Amino acid sequence: MDFSRTNMTELAGIIANHLAEHKIAVVLVGGLAVEIYSQNLYLTKDIDMVNTSYTPAKTLQLAMAKLGFSKQGRVFVNSTTEVTIEFPSAPLSVGDELITQTTTIPTSHGDIPILTVEDVAKDRLAAFIHWQDMQSMVQATAVMLKHQLKPDYFRAFIKREGNTKHYTILQLLFAAGKQGDVTMQALETSLADILLQQY
Repeated sequence: MDFSRTNMTELAGIIANHLAEHKIAVVLVGGLAVEIYSQNLYLTKDIDMVNTSYTPAKTLQLAMAKLGFSKQGRVFVNSTTEVTIEFPSAPLSVGDELITQTTTIPTSHGDIPILTVEDVAKDRLAAFIHWQDMQSMVQATAVMLKHQLKPDYFRAFIKREGNTKHYTILQLLFAAGKQGDVTMQALETSLADILLQQY
């Protein structure tokens, strides 16, 4: 199949629905989930889907081969697109929390199961807390600003995963993001300033 003119969200829809036909349930996570919920403020080049039906790797590989994707290392590739597909291992979780509820977004190729917007933000916050990944904090904040999710909603989660300092950083970055146009660059600059003052 030729995916050279297929955008990433449509491609994710094609893959999710193709796999569903093969009795393989997946949930969209990672960068594309951030891209969708940040309304394209953040852009990615890969699709991450958790295989929530715990289908054996060989079965998944055979199903992906029917779409023209072959496995190279950890990712699946297709010569007609630069987009790579990865299937992080189950269970579906953010930080130390198991995910029991997901949602869907519509595409012209069918619905894509996806983490809720709150869980996408939590996933990015956990990456910041555990791996000091600055981009993840910026992405979480962008998603929160686009969906009017206040820091207080995440207070208990952040304190379980990290500490009050992490929560303070989120509060400050969220407040800075509300001051003007939300761009990834502006949020990155604000975060750098906040971290300089914190440490």
